[in-house]
Amino acid sequence: MQTIGERLEEARKRRGISLREAAEATKIRGDFLANIEQNKFDFDLPEIYKRGFLKNYARYLKLDVEKLLTDYNTQQLSNSRLGKKAGSEWFGQMEIKKPERAEAPEAESALEPVLRRMSPRHNTSAPDAGVEEPRRQDDENDKTFYLKVGLIVVGTLLLVFVIFGLIRAILGSGSDEADPATEAPSAALRDRPSASETLTGSSSSAAPASSNFLTLQASGDVRVLVRQKKDDAELYRNNMRAGQSISLEKDGAVDILFTAGEHLTIEHGGERMRPSASGTARITID
Repeated sequence: MQTIGERLEEARKRRGISLREAAEATKIRGDFLANIEQNKFDFDLPEIYKRGFLKNYARYLKLDVEKLLTDYNTQQLSNSRLGKKAGSEWFGQMEIKKPERAEAPEAESALEPVLRRMSPRHNTSAPDAGVEEPRRQDDENDKTFYLKVGLIVVGTLLLVFVIFGLIRAILGSGSDEADPATEAPSAALRDRPSASETLTGSSSSAAPASSNFLTLQASGDVRVLVRQKKDDAELYRNNMRAGQSISLEKDGAVDILFTAGEHLTIEHGGERMRPSASGTARITID
């Protein structure tokens, strides 16, 4: 006749399930399941947990739970009787005079109330309650773990966005400082003379064919912004190097902002003009 552990092991192998898979499905530690399959029920846990593990494991393997628990009760009773008999022989062999048949009915009658209490009909709820508590604790641990992971992910994303925003702010501020067109007009710029005062050269009228063209020449590094006053359109914005020359077509008056007037020459209407002021300034060409 197969033992309880042999029946469980045979049912598990017949279904092709490993101990690890059974442990994950039943939420019972693998070493406990291994001990149960080897009929080793002496692991250090209360009896209610052992019965709960046995019931859940049998239900998972689709075995007869009631029959398995009845066999387990019988096995535990037999082990108890054997232990009691061995203790009697160890401590008082000379005093035991009664035959073994006479002791059996007395032992059975004394253990009958215990068997009734251990019957599966009276213990259907206790094992589940005993197993439910560690299972609930595992679920709470899983929820705490996932919550921590979520907080870490959200914090990482926020940190990335903050770093990205700082980089953009730094790059934006650097470009604004380098661009003279975005600087607030200082008192010095507002006090600069008009175009007729800052340009040197003759004031003869330009040829009609070239009145809409403007040529800028650089003798050194200078940053230039040319903006049309009519529609506030930017015609040119860039750094000019020494020897560089550009021609622009304009429609009406334009404002020219520059950072180094001593390096800039302007040709308009057949005339070459150079700003009389050095450094950063603004002039207007009609």
